[in-house]
Amino acid sequence: MVIGYSGKNLVPQDVRMSESVLFFYNRGQLVRTVKLEELYSSKSQLRRTVSHFAWVNRIGFNGENQFVVELVDGNDVAFAAATGEREAVLQRKE
Repeated sequence: MVIGYSGKNLVPQDVRMSESVLFFYNRGQLVRTVKLEELYSSKSQLRRTVSHFAWVNRIGFNGENQFVVELVDGNDVAFAAATGEREAVLQRKE
């Protein structure tokens, strides 16, 4: 199970890059957290809204059971669903 940041795709403008935004659980145990600094090198990469920063466009599972995060720059980052470890994005062959 993956739980996202409580503000969904928005974080406050005073957010620290050390803020955890994704929480991976396996069998009820927290196995990994992902911080903003693991997705972006600086806050300047986040998209400013009227009152917040957007840190993600879209999140969800792909057909390969990876949890995929589409960053605000359009790049995808994938994580193993069971462990939360970062992986190359897999595409199902058709």
